[in-house]
Amino acid sequence: MLERGKINRIQLLALVMLYTLGDTLLVVPGYAAMMARRDGWLSGMLSLAMGMGVLLLFAMLHRRHPDRTFVEMCQSMLGRWAGGLAAGAFVFFLLVLASSMIRVLTDFMSTQIMPNTPVQVIAILFLALVVRASRGGIETIARTAEIAAPWVLLLLSLLIMFVIPESRLEQIEPFLYDGFKPVVAGSITCFTYGFVECGSFLMVFAFVRGAKQGIRMPLLLGGAAGGALLVAIIFFCLTVFGPAITAQSTYPSYMLAKKIEIGEFLQRIEAIMAIAWLFTIFFKLTVCFYGICLGSAQLFKLGDYKLFTFPLAMLILVMSDLLAPNIIVFNESSRYYPWFDLSIMVGLPVLLLAVGWVKDRRGRGGPKRARAQDELRSAAGKEAENGPGANW
Repeated sequence: MLERGKINRIQLLALVMLYTLGDTLLVVPGYAAMMARRDGWLSGMLSLAMGMGVLLLFAMLHRRHPDRTFVEMCQSMLGRWAGGLAAGAFVFFLLVLASSMIRVLTDFMSTQIMPNTPVQVIAILFLALVVRASRGGIETIARTAEIAAPWVLLLLSLLIMFVIPESRLEQIEPFLYDGFKPVVAGSITCFTYGFVECGSFLMVFAFVRGAKQGIRMPLLLGGAAGGALLVAIIFFCLTVFGPAITAQSTYPSYMLAKKIEIGEFLQRIEAIMAIAWLFTIFFKLTVCFYGICLGSAQLFKLGDYKLFTFPLAMLILVMSDLLAPNIIVFNESSRYYPWFDLSIMVGLPVLLLAVGWVKDRRGRGGPKRARAQDELRSAAGKEAENGPGANW
């Protein structure tokens, strides 16, 4: 096996929570306000409800193939060529996702925190950390997430608590003034960035200890915790700044941290937001990068996924600049990206479930009867090998 490490359900919960926040925490509040205006927080709540559904979809697919990664599922269910094509599309999507996250990271760091540092230096340093974590295996990644998750939760809770005095509910009144359609449009972006991209965990579920008993509970709890924090951040961005300023801001949640001011001694603590976001995007990027390397090794039938870590890191470094040469192209592509996201991360799992359902129907009795028939055939084969007098 390419990966011998195992993680427990608590570690999976921590990983899913951090992954759900990821880059979503920084950029999605602006998109939600742009599309749904003052009802952007309702878009977040709707996306949370839809997110539970897509997480259940991933859990259903894993339940049918508890010991396989997504690449192995594609190859076993769709055959050598069609399965290889589907698995290749999945790995390519993860590559695009990782490259876009590096682009978001370098833009944020070079404009808000380190304006005099070349973006290439920031990207190389961050990718070096991601490569080191990925080479340590999924167990190393999960243990680190288990340590980091409570601190991220604490930092974001402090941020929310400190901005409560600055919020004004009249900024988001009246509710549903523009109807429900903008709410749905805004929820698509929150849904895809926050929950659909959790399909990367289909490369990880096979290594969860006790996964055969189901991973539904930690998956849903982690997604719900991350989604609730995201909804809270969107809500306070809108109630503090109003929909117009939130929609025009590239990083409204970072601006939210700048508003914190308690007396004359506690102010300008936006480093809280920056540290929390760097943690979340690190784990999201690491899980994606790990899935790319592991999936590539399984596609090419290699015995060690670590061979791909350095070449793929360099490829991501180049792609992060090619995909969006400037912020205008990046914002324009964000309009179409959710549909690309849905077609891969939801379309392929639904395809595998449909193929499995058709195969079960053709088995005339479903998977249980198919397994019983396999057992009868193996027993008959053993009896034939032993000969007619073997039982005497």
